[in-house]
Amino acid sequence: MSKNKSIGTTPDAITAAEQALGRGLPASYVQWLLVNNGRALGALSIFPVYDAANARKTWESIERHYRTDWQEWLENADDGDAASLLPFAQFGTGDYYCFDYAQTGPSGEPVVVLWSHETGTATTVAPDFASFLILPGRPG
Repeated sequence: MSKNKSIGTTPDAITAAEQALGRGLPASYVQWLLVNNGRALGALSIFPVYDAANARKTWESIERHYRTDWQEWLENADDGDAASLLPFAQFGTGDYYCFDYAQTGPSGEPVVVLWSHETGTATTVAPDFASFLILPGRPG
């Protein structure tokens, strides 16, 4: 049995996460979570939404990371430009993959950026989450 087993989630858990975050999640990310909540992409851990049915596997949720680690980075970085970012995965170096709600791609979803903890800058890497999933050479 693989330790990256897909566990999925429910629309109710996604709605609860959106309410906690104060914003809607991109549709392609929602579709991925419904089937893959709690699953990694290779070495890259995608933050799940908390699901009480799988509390241990989803404890390190997108809401938890946003309220704790991400807010701590924002306080230390003093970067107002990062307010439009929602981290959905942490790269092993301390950088985050984020949805940038200030920019939308052709699909109408927020673009995916890689936010550097060293510089506080965000670099666009994909026009949406679906494109991010198939990105060749994606770190992680």
